[in-house]
Parts: sequence; C-alpha cells; structure tokens
Amino acid sequence: MASTTSSPTTLNGDADTGSKLSGPLSRFPQLQHVSTSAASNISSASTIGSTSVSTAASSPIFTAGNTSNASSPSGTPLHIATDSFRDRVGSNNTLASPVPLELGESVMAVPCTLTPTDIIGPNSNSKGANLMRRFSRGAANKLTRRRPSASQNDKRDHSSGPVILRRPSDSKVGPCSGRDCSIEDEDHENFDLCYGSDATSLNSEHQVQLTRDVGGIAPKVDSALSRGTVLTKVTKKKTKQVRFFLDLDAAKVFWDLSNPAKRFYIDDIKEVRVGPDACNYREEHQISHETESRWFTIIFADPDRSNRRPAKTMHLISPDEYTLDLWTSTLKHISRYRIGLMTGLAGSGQSESVLKAHWQREMSRLFPQGLRPGETASLDLMAVESVCRSLHINCSKNMLHAQFSRADAAGNGKLDFSEFKDFISRLKDRKDLKAIFRNIANNPREGLTFPEFLEFLRDIQKEVDLDMHYWRSIFEKSVRRSRSRVQTPLEPVDGQIPQRMNFDAFSSYLRSDSNGIFSSRAPRLRFDRPLNEYFISSSHNTYLLGRQVAGASSTEAYITALQQGCRCVEIDCWDGADGRPIVLHGRTMTSSVLFADCILVINRYAFLSSDFPLILSLEVHCCQDQQYAMVKIMKDVLGDQLVLEPLLANCPILPSPEDLKHRILVKVKTSEEPDEGDNLLFDTPPPSGRKRSSSSPFMRAATLDSLSLQACPPLSSPPTMGPADGAGPFWTPGRRSFTTTSMSSATEDSDGALTSVKVKKKKRQTSKISKPLSDLGVYTRGYKWHSFMSAESKRFNHVYSFAEGSFDNIYRDADTKTLVENHNKKFLTRVYPSRYRVRSSNFDPNQYWRNGVQMVALNWQTYDIGMQMNLAMFAAGTDRTGYVLKPNNLRYPSSSLDSDRRPRMLVHFEIEIISAQQLPRPRSMGPDDNINPYIEMEVLTADDRGQSLVSGEGGTVVSARNGTTGIGQPHRRRTKIEQSNGYSPIFNDRFKLSLETRYPDLIFIRWMVWNSPDGRSAGGSNSIQLASFTAKLSSLSQGYRYLPLYDGSGDQYLFSTLFCEITKEDPVPTQRLDLEELKADRVGIFRQIGLFKRGSSIEREDRDHEKRRGRQEFIEDDSGRVSLSPA
Repeated sequence: MASTTSSPTTLNGDADTGSKLSGPLSRFPQLQHVSTSAASNISSASTIGSTSVSTAASSPIFTAGNTSNASSPSGTPLHIATDSFRDRVGSNNTLASPVPLELGESVMAVPCTLTPTDIIGPNSNSKGANLMRRFSRGAANKLTRRRPSASQNDKRDHSSGPVILRRPSDSKVGPCSGRDCSIEDEDHENFDLCYGSDATSLNSEHQVQLTRDVGGIAPKVDSALSRGTVLTKVTKKKTKQVRFFLDLDAAKVFWDLSNPAKRFYIDDIKEVRVGPDACNYREEHQISHETESRWFTIIFADPDRSNRRPAKTMHLISPDEYTLDLWTSTLKHISRYRIGLMTGLAGSGQSESVLKAHWQREMSRLFPQGLRPGETASLDLMAVESVCRSLHINCSKNMLHAQFSRADAAGNGKLDFSEFKDFISRLKDRKDLKAIFRNIANNPREGLTFPEFLEFLRDIQKEVDLDMHYWRSIFEKSVRRSRSRVQTPLEPVDGQIPQRMNFDAFSSYLRSDSNGIFSSRAPRLRFDRPLNEYFISSSHNTYLLGRQVAGASSTEAYITALQQGCRCVEIDCWDGADGRPIVLHGRTMTSSVLFADCILVINRYAFLSSDFPLILSLEVHCCQDQQYAMVKIMKDVLGDQLVLEPLLANCPILPSPEDLKHRILVKVKTSEEPDEGDNLLFDTPPPSGRKRSSSSPFMRAATLDSLSLQACPPLSSPPTMGPADGAGPFWTPGRRSFTTTSMSSATEDSDGALTSVKVKKKKRQTSKISKPLSDLGVYTRGYKWHSFMSAESKRFNHVYSFAEGSFDNIYRDADTKTLVENHNKKFLTRVYPSRYRVRSSNFDPNQYWRNGVQMVALNWQTYDIGMQMNLAMFAAGTDRTGYVLKPNNLRYPSSSLDSDRRPRMLVHFEIEIISAQQLPRPRSMGPDDNINPYIEMEVLTADDRGQSLVSGEGGTVVSARNGTTGIGQPHRRRTKIEQSNGYSPIFNDRFKLSLETRYPDLIFIRWMVWNSPDGRSAGGSNSIQLASFTAKLSSLSQGYRYLPLYDGSGDQYLFSTLFCEITKEDPVPTQRLDLEELKADRVGIFRQIGLFKRGSSIEREDRDHEKRRGRQEFIEDDSGRVSLSPA
C-alpha cells in the first residue's frame, strides 16, 4: 500500500514549524513501531482506521476461526465485545480472540519502509556533522537511565487495583482533596448500580461492559484496543505513529513489550484531557488546530520518579474521533471498575458482587481453559496467598495460614467460594469497632436505635449541629447501604422502616464523609472583612514542577495549584526571543512556557475550587514592548474578571473576598519605584550561629560559606540560590539562546540565579515597569520596603514582598518587631522562600502566620512538612476556599500590648491511636519481609523555640526531655511497635497532652506511620516512613474518626487509614511567669497545666534536679496532685 506523505503544514499548522520538527526526526534512520500499512498523514483518519485493523488481522499471531477463551498475559479471559468498530473500518469479520499477548517483533516493531522525509517533509536532513556526538549522547543516556525492575512490573501486573487515590476525572473538575474523603461514599458503594448487579452494560457504546459469568463480574473492552491501535505520539522532539495496546488484566497500556519503560498502568492515571482542556499542550507543541477534536493528553504518576518528576504527560492524536472516545472512555471506566473492586473489600461491608469478581479473576488465572470434569472451583493456600498479594493485604504468612485453617471447614486444604467469603470476613474482623458498638448500643444484637445514635453523636462525636432531619437521613442511608450489600431489602413494619442500625451499618457510617476528620457540616463563615484580615493560600514559583535550578516549567503546575485551592500564584515573566513573553526561573537551567499559555490555563481553572479572588503575583523582567504584550494578553483572556479599577471610588479600605468573588487581582510593582538593588541590604543569607537541631523537620537555607561556587560563572544578577539541602556546582556557563533579559526591570520579588559570592550594594535604580502594566495593580500594588514609617507604607493598596531572610532580619530588630505586626494587621504582606533553597524546600509557615503575614508563599511542588502544614491550614470547611480569617489578636491593632505580652493560652487535648488499616508496602521491601508498623505523633506550635511548654502522658517521648517546644522543636511521641502486621495493627495508645502557647489557632498535629525493619527498634536510620497526615488542631473533629494517609508526594492512599479517638477542650487563658522566673520555679506552671500521672518526663526531670540541689523535692499524693516539701 502506498504511503501518504503529509506536509509540515498538515502536521503543525505552518511550514516553519514543520522545519523545526524535522530536525530531531532526521536523527533516526527509520521510524520505529509504525505499521507499514498505516498512513502517515494524521489528518487522514479514515485511512489509518481502516488499515490498522486489517494489518493486525493479517499478523501471524491472530488466527481466523472460532473465538477462543484464551487468557491475557495474567490469565483473565478477554471476552470479545460486540465490535461495531470492525464494521466501520473494514469488512474482515473473521478476527478471532487474541491469544496471550506475547506480541512478536512483526507487530510490535514493524520494519518501516517510510523515511522521515516521507512523514515530515523534504526539509529533514538524515545526516549531519554532529552524528557521532548524537550517538555518544544517546549511549550515555542509555547507560545512566534507570529502568523499572522486572520484579516490580510483575507485581503490578498481578495487582487487583490501585493503592493510591488518583481519581481520574474530566479536567474541569478538581480532584477530591481527600482530607476527609471516604472510600465508603465512593464508587464501590454504588458498584451494582454503576455496573449492574445483573451484568447490565453501561449506556455508552464504548464504555466497559460487565457480564455475569458464574456469579462474577468481568469487564470486557473493544477488541481493537487489545489488538492495538495506531496513534500519533507527540513530543517536543518528534512526532511519530506508534501502535498502542491495552492489557486488560494487568490494566496497563504499552507500546514496546521489550522495554518496561514503554508502558503505564491505568491505576497511575491522574487525568485524561481532551479537546479545549488540552489545547494548551497542543499549542505548546505547535500542532495544527485541526487536530484538536482528536487530541488527548494522559497525565499519569511516575512511581519511579524518573527525571525527578512525580508525574508524566503523554500527548496523543487519534486517527478519528471514534478511536479517541474508545480510548478515553475505556480508560476511565476500567479505572472506576478497579477502584470499586479494591474499595469494595476495604470498606466496612461484604459486597457479594465484588467478592465474586475477585473469585472469578483468580479462577480464570488458575483454569484458563475452564474446569475439567471432576474439578471443583476452589483455592488452595498458595492461591489464597496470591489473592492477598494482589489485594495488597500486607499481613504475615502466619496470620494468613491461621485464618485459612479456620475458614477451611472441610479440612481439605482448599476453600470453595463460601469458605473464601468466610476467610475474607475473618481478615476484616474489627474487634476495636465491635467494642465501641457494644458500649453505645443497649442491645447490640438488635442494633442501634436512632435515639441512641443521636446520643452517640452528641456525647462522643461532639456534633454541635444536631439537625434531626439531616441525621435521620444519614442514619437511614447507612441502614439501606448495609442491607443492599447483603441483598436483604428492608421490610416495613406497620408501614415504617425498621429504625435499627446494625454493626455493619455503624461501621459504614464511621467511614463515611458524614463522619470525616473535618466537620462535614462546618458553619459557614462570613467573608465580608477586608482582604488584609485573611490568611491567603499562596504559591511561590508556581510554574515549576521540580527544583528551581533545573526543573521543568509547565502550565500543569498552575492547574494542580488551582485545583488544590491556591489563591495567589506567581508568574516570573521574561523576554521571549520571538517577541512573546515567557515564564521561567530566570538565569537558571529551568525550561520555559509561554506567558499566554499560563494565562489561558489560569483563566480556565481560576474558580473551579473556590469562588473567591485569585491574585496573580507578577515578577517582571521584560522589556517595555513585551510588557505591553502581557497587558494585552491578560485583558483579552481574563476579560471582565480582571479588576481594572476600584470597586468604590475614594474608599481607603481593601474590599472583602465576598466583594471580589470571581475576580482576578494583579500584584505588580509600581512604575516609579527603585529596583531590586536596594533590597540586597536585607536579602542576605541567614546569619550563621546556632543551628537547629537534627530533630527539626525544617531546614534553613544554607549560607554562602556552605556553597561550593568556585566553578560558577559570574552573572550579573543578585544572589538567589544556595542549597538548603547542600549542593555543589550546579550549572555550566551559558544561557538559552531563545531568552533575553532586561536587567533593569526586575521587581522586588526577584529571586533569579545565584551568581556571586560577594554581595555588593548596588546603586539605586529606577523601576522599568511600564505604566499600563503597573496600573493593573489596583488593590495589590507592589512597593519596595524602606521603612514602616514611609509614605507608601500608609497606602491602603500597597503590598510588601520579602524573601524569608529579609523578613527575618527585619523582625529580629526589637524596634521594628511591633511595627511589623501592626503593619500586617492593616496591610498586605507576602513572604517567599529563600533563593538559597536549591531543592525548592519550604520553611515553617507558622513563623510568618504568627506575625500576621497574609500571603505565605510556598513551593507547592515539594511535599515537605511546610507544604503539609499549608494544606492543613486550608483543608477544613470554608477554609477550602483559600481564605482563612486570622485570629483576633492578628487583626486588631493594639498599642498597649506588644507581641511579648500576648496572652498565653492553655490547650488540652487527647488522641488515642486505636488501629491502622491496610498500610502500604514499601517498594523496596522484599517479598518475604513483614511490616512492623508504629505511629509517631508530632505537635507543631508557632511559639519561638523553647518558649512553649508541653506535658502529658502516653506512648514513648521521642523529643526534647525538658518539655519545651516551639518552631524547629516539635514535641513527639510514638506508639509501640506492632509485630508483623501491616494489615490490621492494633495500638490502643492514648496520648494526653497539655501545652501552653500564644498561638492556639496555629497548633498542627502530624501523624507519621513508620516501619521498623527488625521489629524491635524505632526511630533509627533504618526506619522507613510509610505514610503521613497533618491537620490543624482547631479543625479536627472530635470522637472516633478515620485519618486519611498520604504518600511522599501528597497522593492519598485509597484504603490506608488510621483510626483514632480525638478529644479537645477549649483553650483557656493562663498566667505565665517570665522565662527567668519560670526557670527558678516551674512548679506553678505544672499546677496550671495539670500533670496526669506519676512518671511524666518533665516531673521526673525536675524531681531529680531538685534532689541533686538538695533544696526541695516534688511529692505526689494518691490523687495525682503535685506539691512541694522542704528538703
């Protein structure tokens, strides 16, 4: 068949673009993985569609004749769907079911007779002077590239479903925050409704269909996807046609069987974008608008973290819209199906349909040709262990063997389906929940009445809003859900639904969103105060996906931040060589993205997660002409959303978030202000001196002395980067040719590359910000800080921006400390991470929130403790809007009380860590190793280091023994180690804590799940962190709650949780002695705090201290009171 060549215009929209793309393609002597019968013109949809299937049919691995029930690589039968696609693309109706997908080279990489010139155009050059250099570079890349291990891929191929909650959705719906999401309310609860308990097919022609086979549910997909379809794969370097295959049982898509890197798993898909939602990617790759209806972008997690990116993107063009819909709908519904399978077992109930699906899957693997005469459907111990591995049940073999023996009623060493149900039921047995249920139900056998349920809500769960109608609907919903799982409908008695909640329904309620860790019915707060009275969720270097030295810039970073509720994003603008402004981290090795693309994405996602105003923080390094281009782009794209003039004339007060709903503010420097040079007085590395202890979860930005910069080239920009985490020379001389810089137009927010060891004070310069751009800063106009007594510091719409080191230096001065706090009560301030944080780490945001800073900007691409606290600050109730009303003492000026005299508050709370559920297994753990979990709880406060006292009981103290805490010195306690049980460990450790702080609204609790490799020692360097969760104490709901757990990238585990009981008391004022007096007599504070029992760490330390001095000692009576007795 003759090939059809496409012109550069067809592929890319114009001839110049085609020439640009032909260069990289010319490096390859022939195209790989391209079917010889596939047309090269991506616009020729019908040609490609018709030839791709016929080629597959003629391949030796496909046979004509009767359909077979041969299994896929992992054993699940691929049922042939009613293939309307076959009628569209060809007349061959004799295609048989594929044999196991051991695809030969003839299909996986068909020798191609087409040349790159045939595909791209005559401008490509197949040979060049740098041929050997390209070969050398390619060889070096292959030697250093880390490929996934075969064993890891084998494990994933046999997995029954995901462990991470990716939750694919359309791109215009932000993902669930997960911080109070419950698997009990997810798709698996309506598993039969979604997929049909009687195997009814979904409405869409292309959606996954479910068939009933021996009581099980098995998905089937269009056979064209299993045989492989040719799609056009687009990258920045090349555009080529590749055959993609879907392996249903392993739930993966692959395009080269010999290379493990050439695949991705459906469980890892974060999002699939099509049409206008993916147009920014199409335009970025300079592909014609004609392909928009056939373009789709798949965003998926990268578990191996190649290129230090947590996620990857794949851009594809389908031959026609039918194939596009076929792929996108199939990927979506397979993902939903697999999530349903996993959560159906992880939930509180015992779904019959879900159990049958798992049973049938294993039967298909063991008996691919069906049962032989005399054989019975059963699983032996080895098969049950395989099922548990696929279900991510991480308990010891001894535990599995014990439960298997109990479930094996016949004693023949095998389990039939009813015995398999009993086995799963025994594994899921929750003795901790049964004890709670027995305590609150007068008759546990009959169930919980509605009045008893209300009493439980009021007395234990501390639900303040007891709306009878609402809670009755929750009660009945839980009862109905429980009955539907066991397929026993409710039977009315005297026309009334029985009002009894059994144990299964009670368990279901505890896991539901109605009982989330954050209140599901939080009071609606008013947002009618001026902007300066709110903490605002803010981002620094928002455009970066990785480190600020050599990371990638992408519009995807803006989408992620906006979906998570960020309300202040940063855009660093530089001159583009073609006259179009670009966004990147200046004078570094980061890549760039068009300013116009960023604004388009921001416009699309600005108000999906929050209706309240979005602030664009501009750092401008562009020339005047490109500044005019920026203004035009923002006005054209953002339209009426952009605030161009004050809402009220002559009103010297900032408007409220309510007034600015669905409006966009621009924070930009004023046009007549001195430039960056003056800020060097304060933008210096943090002073050397006493360093934070190794126990601090935060790392300071490194000083210049700690850097190895001898090899760095001298560039004329202020120092901005030094490794918070240690770094040597990290770039070579030279810059991108497509970027030019306008040195005199940097704003006060500039944090470009570190260039010189010596910091010299520069001559004061005049800002080059154009007036049209400056005029966009209506309510957020940037000024350089000179003094809090200067004229601009009294303007109601001014904004000061400080690097963390600059702010620390100012705040360290006793004369300006009070001025800083009073300023932040009336006006806006922004603080961003130091330029010396090479790894894009974050500071402790508490140290700036406590000073009233509204916009504490963090590196959102780094999920460290600082970012976890930021997410926790804006996680609960109305806080999710991205605006949190500041405490009263940070809003109202006070001339009589300075920060040192701020009243201290006494905070009491108790947290019992009862149990954990289905903890994740580390990728590095061997197949025979057991998980030995323990939980560490960390209390973070906003007081200065050592200025907050804490005492309590429970667990093992693993922090400072003197009972002090504060910024950089969290208080830590841990539970016991649970041996060889990562599936259902029981801890029952209760922590009772009392602490004294000036900032009760800024107390954060962090739970960390660790694994002890030897099962005996904790806290050592060998311990592996499995998961974590961070919450603001004031946001936590009381009573019995499930805590969601997150991995190191901030993704929520699908079914891994902690089960805790939380009790809090309202903060109360306390009289506190001065620090020196406190050291001399600490008993007074102990009386106020209240020691809980003999043996607390603080009491023991002080008793020993006083005995050694021979003056006086502590005496504790039977009631637990502490008194003094003469020596």
